[in-house]
Amino acid sequence: MKLSQLLAAIGHTCEDEVDISTLTCDSRTVTPGALFAAIPGTHTDGVQYIDQAVAQGAAAVVSPVSRPCPVPLFVVEDPRTALAHLAAAFYDYPAKGLTLMGITGTKGKTTTAHMVRDILLCAGHPTGMIGTMGAYVGKAKWADCPNTTPEPLLLHRLLRDMADQGCTHVVMEVSSQAMKHHRLAGLTFAGGVFLNLSPDHIGPGEHADYAEYAACKAAFFSQCAMASGNGEDMAWPQMAAQLPPNAPTATFGFSPGCDVQAAGVAPEETPDALCTRFTLAGEEEPYSIPLPGRHHVQDALAAVALCRQLGLPEGAIRRGLEGAKVPGRAQVFPNDRGVRAVVDYAHNAASFRAILSCLHCYPHGNIIVVFGAGGNRPPMRRLDMAQVAAELADYAIVTTDNPRWEPVEGICRQITQALGRQIPWEVIYDRKAAIFRALDLAQPGDMVALLGKGHETYIETCGVREPFSEWEVLEEYFHTHL
Repeated sequence: MKLSQLLAAIGHTCEDEVDISTLTCDSRTVTPGALFAAIPGTHTDGVQYIDQAVAQGAAAVVSPVSRPCPVPLFVVEDPRTALAHLAAAFYDYPAKGLTLMGITGTKGKTTTAHMVRDILLCAGHPTGMIGTMGAYVGKAKWADCPNTTPEPLLLHRLLRDMADQGCTHVVMEVSSQAMKHHRLAGLTFAGGVFLNLSPDHIGPGEHADYAEYAACKAAFFSQCAMASGNGEDMAWPQMAAQLPPNAPTATFGFSPGCDVQAAGVAPEETPDALCTRFTLAGEEEPYSIPLPGRHHVQDALAAVALCRQLGLPEGAIRRGLEGAKVPGRAQVFPNDRGVRAVVDYAHNAASFRAILSCLHCYPHGNIIVVFGAGGNRPPMRRLDMAQVAAELADYAIVTTDNPRWEPVEGICRQITQALGRQIPWEVIYDRKAAIFRALDLAQPGDMVALLGKGHETYIETCGVREPFSEWEVLEEYFHTHL
């Protein structure tokens, strides 16, 4: 693409008809003919790497400051926003031919995105999905994503791929970090969903405080043509206030006054799932989801509210919800031992409470929980998780999660100090051995909750991701312990 065409996307002009072969904000990936965007990072500033980028063949540079440069350099106020617009132009504005839907909230984004995706597919709309588990075309995995909401260069490439594959709709999980760093700049969403808000992602490298976290969530709705929101969450008015004038809204929840209100929630079981049936106020025919608990019903209510706003057929909504299984979200491993082994991604106090509370709604003996905590994250998160485990579980096995650059021994020590003598516990640093121990302890009727890893297929230690799948560990255990 000609440099002049790219620059038009950010309001600059250029008479030099240089061919731009690629875009990058990482000087290590610069190749001849690249446009290098010098963006600020968490630990370093891209401006420091302009000389390196030019030495490696960059044909042009976008920078927040002016400085001598042997190739054309264009000054922009916000290089992150500029990069988003440049990426859209480089991939020929793929979003223009797609109906985008975004889902944000502290918890439940992945599950709700799967539900909306499955409903759209049932309605006959070829649909892509981008989020925590990666990028999908239909139900087929298309690419991995290092972030819940990818950086603009990857995001617009994925949108281009999806458009080229015939997708008409794309469902996206929208993170607060994405809004903070303007990854979605220039995009318009046909519909947005607000699920909930609670303190999270606050600390070094994330958000300065809760107010900034909430403001970043709210900023998303300025890009939405309509929105569905949790009518029981105190933050919903702050979100709705950012919508364009006269944008339609719908609320969902369990309380009277919500536009989509749940009633008659009841647990159900199948051999391979903990399910829930519910009806909507004023309606008779029940809905069914292959997931447990009120928090998953709330996700389903969000999906119903959005899809009704989009005018999708009721039959497609029901069929989509009935088949909405989400890897690593309250996922039950079938076995003949009479033990419910449940894999869930819960990794903060709110999600711990949600999954462990709903397990109490089904017949059970003891609840044995296996969990650790991520390193280089606020210590209060792991202490709060321990308190919830002490309240709602009968036995805890504390183990590794993703220690990152922290010693796992120190993480586990903080957890066990918070557990104290409230429930029996033990520490097994090897997560596979910890899972085996929990299953050895479990008797028929007991539940074993493996929390924190969910769909992840690795354990990250000191920058290295070693392969690890809890599902594979369960397969090995039940295959060798018949």
